[in-house]
Amino acid sequence: MGSTVYSHEYKLSRALQHLEECKRILERWVDLNAKSIPFRDKSEATAQGTRYIIYWEPIEELPVVELGLLVGDFLHNLRSALDHLAYELAAAHTKPLPSKVIETSEFPIFWRGPMDTGQERSRIGCIHPDAARLIKAIQPHHKGSRYTEDPLWILNELERIDKHRTLHVGVHELTQNDIVGTNMGILSFTGMSATERLKKGAKMAEFVARRLDPNQPMHMNYRASTTVTLGPGLPLSGKPLWSSLLEIYDDVHSIAIIPLEKFL
Repeated sequence: MGSTVYSHEYKLSRALQHLEECKRILERWVDLNAKSIPFRDKSEATAQGTRYIIYWEPIEELPVVELGLLVGDFLHNLRSALDHLAYELAAAHTKPLPSKVIETSEFPIFWRGPMDTGQERSRIGCIHPDAARLIKAIQPHHKGSRYTEDPLWILNELERIDKHRTLHVGVHELTQNDIVGTNMGILSFTGMSATERLKKGAKMAEFVARRLDPNQPMHMNYRASTTVTLGPGLPLSGKPLWSSLLEIYDDVHSIAIIPLEKFL
């Protein structure tokens, strides 16, 4: 590549900036709520023991719209980096570049089956043959029914939905909801299950606990942990938001960007 700076590099840098900003917002939100007890305990004595009712009470709700905009900007810049790279590869290999190719050049992502001859010619027909073979070799359709696990498909699908349909709104989900302690007997427990969405004021758990040995103190620790994921029905749904997006960036960078840059 020499000392030339290509536009796909600016796109990659911009994608990482948006991802780092996403991380900063998530960390600020987690730290803010960590400074207080994010759940409220309402308890009362009963004949059987003490009834506890736990509510989710964070200082601040998750900034879902701000995060959604950042996620969309990240996806757009990462997907655009691939298209810019495809154009740069064509311009490096074919001089002068035909005007028709300038209009149709793009980085293909096919999952139902391989490109036909016309699709291949219009998208990557003017790049180095070895680069074209590499692009065809990493297409998601090679994984068969498991194409939904492919990072190129995940990126393309998430960017397509963000561009044409709706924001990718982060979902605050419960990942742990239980009680531990000593000299403690739990007579009943009902609570939210893992993956349920948390909203301010949500009832997380209700349980009755009593001392097993009335002459000894009871120590009880209610444990709840949470994570922020993408909404249900989407690629990466249920997985930690920031680290999963970073993994997609790293995968796309390693399987596509780095191997293809040598042809510039």
